[in-house]
Amino acid sequence: MPPLDWTTPWTWLITVLFVAIAAGSTWQIGQQKGLSQGRRTVRLGLLGLLLLTLLGLWRQPRWRSQLPTGQVLLVADDVPDATVRAVQDSLHIREVIQARAFRGATDSVTMLGQSFPEKTGSLLARQVVSWVPYDAADQLQSLHWQGVVQLGQSQTVRGQIRLLKADILRLRFGTRVVDSTRIAIGNQPFTLNYPVFSLGRNSPTLWLGNALLDTLRFVVRPAARMRIRFVLTAPDFETRTLADWLGQQGHQVELTSALSNGVGRSVALNGGVSGKNISPDLVITDPANVANPLVRNALASGKAVLVLNVTQPEADILTINRTLHTRWQLRRIPGKDTLHVGPVLTALPYRFIPANHTLPVPGYPVAIQPVAGHVALSLLTETFPLRLGGDTLAYNRLWLSVLAQLRPQSTNNFTVEAPVCQHVPVVIDLNNPTSSPTTIRLGNDTVTLHPTPLNARSWTGIARPAQPGWQPLQDTLVVYVYPSETPKTGAVNQLAQRQKIAAVARAHRRYDTKRPIEARFVEKEIPDWTWFILIIVALTALWIEPKLG
Repeated sequence: MPPLDWTTPWTWLITVLFVAIAAGSTWQIGQQKGLSQGRRTVRLGLLGLLLLTLLGLWRQPRWRSQLPTGQVLLVADDVPDATVRAVQDSLHIREVIQARAFRGATDSVTMLGQSFPEKTGSLLARQVVSWVPYDAADQLQSLHWQGVVQLGQSQTVRGQIRLLKADILRLRFGTRVVDSTRIAIGNQPFTLNYPVFSLGRNSPTLWLGNALLDTLRFVVRPAARMRIRFVLTAPDFETRTLADWLGQQGHQVELTSALSNGVGRSVALNGGVSGKNISPDLVITDPANVANPLVRNALASGKAVLVLNVTQPEADILTINRTLHTRWQLRRIPGKDTLHVGPVLTALPYRFIPANHTLPVPGYPVAIQPVAGHVALSLLTETFPLRLGGDTLAYNRLWLSVLAQLRPQSTNNFTVEAPVCQHVPVVIDLNNPTSSPTTIRLGNDTVTLHPTPLNARSWTGIARPAQPGWQPLQDTLVVYVYPSETPKTGAVNQLAQRQKIAAVARAHRRYDTKRPIEARFVEKEIPDWTWFILIIVALTALWIEPKLG
């Protein structure tokens, strides 16, 4: 029990009162007449019991209990007994403790599973902690996607899942499946991606068969407006439809057509690009005009060129390679006159031969090669039937995917790997800022940024978001923070638990596993309600005892 503090008046007052009660009661019992020696002894014993309980309530005595030594297997609530026995036998651990009964341990702790109470981490002092994750069937072991994506770019969802039977993993945007993959039996990695086409907050859902795993939340930021020039002999319906769509997207568009030698005509949308001292960001042309000075000058200045309306692939490829210094190679698909890319969309019966210098646009027969700038080549025949048929969503996805690969480098690019979980550290990267930053704001928190050693135009910082939900990032963006207090039923919350336990294990690796074993003790005390019950029992006995005589 703690020592008495004689510097306070309360200690003196309680001590004097306690001694007075003890002495006065003992003297009164001793002075009572007509009591036998046995009755007097019983009454003094009951008085002593009352005084001891009062003293115990005041002084709160404690006793030391030695904690178990050696290695302990700490088991989460979601781990079945068969798995516990298998791990216990393989690691040769005798002591097994359930998470809800854990009060602390010595030397070494092996944590099995991930569904531990929040207080478990605080009960580990200087123990060496190792972690054995429990991979339940049909449960994600990892899941990552981008928290901030630019319009038209690809959102990539990567992860790993363990299945007892093969099934299909689907990524849905509303009721539409934007990508899917078949997962085999066992622990399997997976990748899903699709070009984002909806500005602002997006919430696609991840499904395994007919079961909803979780909702993946991220934000899509607008892309910078581009200056686009069409260089054509005579714009056809395909290029006019594309130019009209680009104008509706807010880009500055100019259609340049050569009517005859030295005679041309230009049509501008949103101001066009004529009269500018800088070249357009993108030139769209066809194989017959790749030698045009407007095309070659734009490519020489590091801009992008998109070649479409290919009609004679073998001859057109030779012209493009010779003029623009590209290295395209095509392989014809035998027995095909056209390829169906979708219900309406068709392409030439050729495929790009894979090469290190060729970057495909996922989902479409379009590829890009870097030269002085970037050259994109499309094998699509006609895309305007998509728009005329009312499938504007598919038309938008197509051209947003292509433009995303050809845009000039944008500024203030934030990279946040999702999921972002409450109270879990997350890395925030900022690339190509307009000014040298020192801090940024995420919700109510200030994040300090440091320049990265390998890239002078990149800055990084670590945040630990305290508030759940959509949190503002700087002035124009938001990041979704998954809460930690909700029931841990969703895939993201289960993965957050894995991250926390892994962090606990990493934090305890610094303790030496070969240090000498030393006994450890914990102090335990009797609860106050026990003392109150004993006091009531003692008072009741002192009240009843005189009435029994």
